[in-house]
Amino acid sequence: MISISEKSFGQRYTKGRELVEYLKSLPTYSPGNPDLEPPALTNLLNDVDAANNDAASKLSVLSTEREARYNLYKAENGLIKRCSQIRDYVASIHTDGKKSLDYKKLQRAVQNLRGIRISKKPPAGSPVKTSSTSEVSFGSMLKVGKDVLEVIKLVPGYAPSNTNLTVANFTTFISLVDSKNSLVAEKLESYDNSVEARLNLYNELDDRVTKVKLALAAQFGKTSNEYKDSLRY
Repeated sequence: MISISEKSFGQRYTKGRELVEYLKSLPTYSPGNPDLEPPALTNLLNDVDAANNDAASKLSVLSTEREARYNLYKAENGLIKRCSQIRDYVASIHTDGKKSLDYKKLQRAVQNLRGIRISKKPPAGSPVKTSSTSEVSFGSMLKVGKDVLEVIKLVPGYAPSNTNLTVANFTTFISLVDSKNSLVAEKLESYDNSVEARLNLYNELDDRVTKVKLALAAQFGKTSNEYKDSLRY
């Protein structure tokens, strides 16, 4: 679904194109500022169009990477499931079972993982670079996974038949999750930069549209049809 902000950007872009066509219909329009002439406005709108496409492309890439990262945490063989299985395996081989210290550490880890809320939905792009709550949550869950790894490295006789749970393979898996977090952060930064660049162009467009209307008011007067008709754009 297109967000309200995306609709707003689209409407502003369309109105800008319509304003240029309107100005072309005024043969005597002479603002005295080349930035307010149809050719310069067209160039700006072309830049806006390219920025819209760039932001959409980067959002698509970010969405794909976030979904892949989400599955590493929440899917059938994801971090939560693996840690739960590790916990159960440790209880099965330990003489004290669920009363053992190692089991209790792993149980707390699983509870912590299940208590952290994450989402695969990308955050809204913003010119302000901040770490979203969701991104912090992914990092917190990864830390829990690393803590689990340190526990099983020291469990005597730890040799699960499920190869996903071995120290070697769980180490590889944790590294994979860590790398995916870094990749998502990279794509998020790229998307944020694209959105910021686009916002700057839209601010420039708004400024020029305002000045065009002022130029029309100055040239033809605020009671003129030339000025009044421009207010539609």
